[in-house]
Amino acid sequence: MYKVLLVDDELLDLEGLRRFMNWEALGMSVCATASSGFEAMEMLENNTVDIVVTDIKMPIMSGMELARRALELNPKLKIVFVSGYEDFQYAKQAISMSASGYVLKPVDDEDMRRTLEEVKLSLDREQVNTHLRQYISDSEPLLKRELFKQLLDGRPDEEKVLQMLQRIGISWHAASLYTAVLEPDDLNWKLNGYGDAVKTGIEQKLDTAVAQFCAGERIQACRLDRFHFAFILDKSYDSGRLQGLIHQAVSGTLLTVTIGIGPVVNRLSELHQSFQRAKEALGLKLFLGKGRLIHHTDAKEPISANARDLDGILQSLFQAVSSYRLVDIDDCNEELFIWVGKMETKLEIYQLILHIVSQLDAYLHTINEDFYLLLGLDRKQLGILYHLETTQDMKSWLRRRMFELSERLQRKRQGKKRKLVEEIEAYIEERLEHNVMLRDAANHFSFSPNHLGQIFFEETGIYFSDYVSLRRLERAKQLLGDPKLKVYEAANKAGYKNLSHFSKQFKEHYGVSPGDYRRHL
Repeated sequence: MYKVLLVDDELLDLEGLRRFMNWEALGMSVCATASSGFEAMEMLENNTVDIVVTDIKMPIMSGMELARRALELNPKLKIVFVSGYEDFQYAKQAISMSASGYVLKPVDDEDMRRTLEEVKLSLDREQVNTHLRQYISDSEPLLKRELFKQLLDGRPDEEKVLQMLQRIGISWHAASLYTAVLEPDDLNWKLNGYGDAVKTGIEQKLDTAVAQFCAGERIQACRLDRFHFAFILDKSYDSGRLQGLIHQAVSGTLLTVTIGIGPVVNRLSELHQSFQRAKEALGLKLFLGKGRLIHHTDAKEPISANARDLDGILQSLFQAVSSYRLVDIDDCNEELFIWVGKMETKLEIYQLILHIVSQLDAYLHTINEDFYLLLGLDRKQLGILYHLETTQDMKSWLRRRMFELSERLQRKRQGKKRKLVEEIEAYIEERLEHNVMLRDAANHFSFSPNHLGQIFFEETGIYFSDYVSLRRLERAKQLLGDPKLKVYEAANKAGYKNLSHFSKQFKEHYGVSPGDYRRHL
């Protein structure tokens, strides 16, 4: 329904027009009436109106003056003038103001109906045109993405694509272009365990940052999937400026991004070649590092030294681990990654590190120890190695594990009170569902609370109360794997009596709420 405002200082004429015209049949409704131009302006300022039907001759503010002010307020407003004077001057002024209709008094219902029908047709056409323009505007991003994908996939009709790009405001006068590809780093494991809401938030931040950067730099981007973007750039654009996007793209998130840059090509039909080389440049991240620009001309750094025989390095490493010689461990780790530098694929590197772990586990069995038990690892957890995206990350992972392993072996050798600690841990496990206090444990083992707490800390490296909290969280995590248990039941069985406190501690420790964790099992 289009909304109509009726304006006439003659109240009888005003009421007659409101009552006797079949507004509903016209697809209209009278939203208000006014007996003066001032009253009408106040209504127009505070209400949405599509059509004003006004008498021309009114005291103080004429219908002409009202129309001028109303159109300044809303240029799309339709004005129908009503006049009791067959005065050409009024009609001439109405025509000059592009009036939608002019009806003489006394108003003939049929004349008014025809005039209003014409006004409605005009409004209908404008509404269709507005919707069409909005549809075209909304479709532009999809059209742009499809055209860009044709270019990047190597299947463009060059002349046709150029014409369509020009229609949406993209004009590449020069054919010399190149591409760049943005990729978030460590996406496979950094977002693992986070719910869809967190992932969607990061996706939106990345999308906004890319859009803002491209608008500021006047460059073109195409979303490839949720987190990846391609850029099509004129050869005159300095690729070094994309360094700013690396810092801007992930501000406030837990990700970093790397951008691969392809070569310049001289035809749109060759752009897919630049795109392919840009993706290959991203592959060099394994050796060159992440969070940076990588050009298609970059290459692996040359290997500066020859490593010893691999078996010799491994024997030195194992002896250093078992003897708690941390400096030697670090030196052996550096030598191992000289070998890594000789390799060409991620799979080769992955297999080498698995070989190192396997040999170390075999060595530990000769001294009655177990690699996985000492570190509290499951063999499946080694899969994270294949998600690490640079050799530097892999080197850091292996160094941390070797240091941790050596530290645990050292503690175990020094653990004269280890048997007592194991009994304390068993005591805690049996009573985990209840309120486990250091005071009660000390009474059970005939120690003072301070002394027992000190022994426990020296042997485990964790305070008694923190250990209890950790075991409760691990117990709760295990119980959440049972679909028969509700979240509050799992929390209760792990010793939590306050569900809110449990949810807060679980999220602080594991990074996700208990409910989100269960949904992703």
